[in-house]
Amino acid sequence: MKAINRILVATDNSDGANRAVEAAADLAKQVDGSLIIVNVEQGYFDHHLGPIDSRDGVMDMLDARSREILLRAKEQAQRLGVAHVQTISGLGDAAAFILDVAKREAVDLIVLGKRGRSRLAGILLGSVSQHVAALAPCSVHVVP
Repeated sequence: MKAINRILVATDNSDGANRAVEAAADLAKQVDGSLIIVNVEQGYFDHHLGPIDSRDGVMDMLDARSREILLRAKEQAQRLGVAHVQTISGLGDAAAFILDVAKREAVDLIVLGKRGRSRLAGILLGSVSQHVAALAPCSVHVVP
């Protein structure tokens, strides 16, 4: 089995994602590895709202939101003792972006939080964790 040195974790600042950041940070500390934290804004401020328009500084607001989420996650990982933390922000399809970063950065493990969707909704709609697990170039750990 290949050694785990480079770990990618995706976060959207949800409870599940925060648990994933904690699990990934714990593992990175144990193996003295590096942690790459990714946030992908999908063009929604809230699940109750529709897609947002790219005019009037909205992209700047999404970028600021992503930086804030990544800063919180980085601080969390550093508090847990991870010395090497990198953050990457994206916009668009979360699964595709996560997979692209995983390949480009040659990560050994992807850690994701499990969404709180029902089993039926997950089957009908799919989920980021399901798509990433199916197509990842490395092992994937889904944190409940």
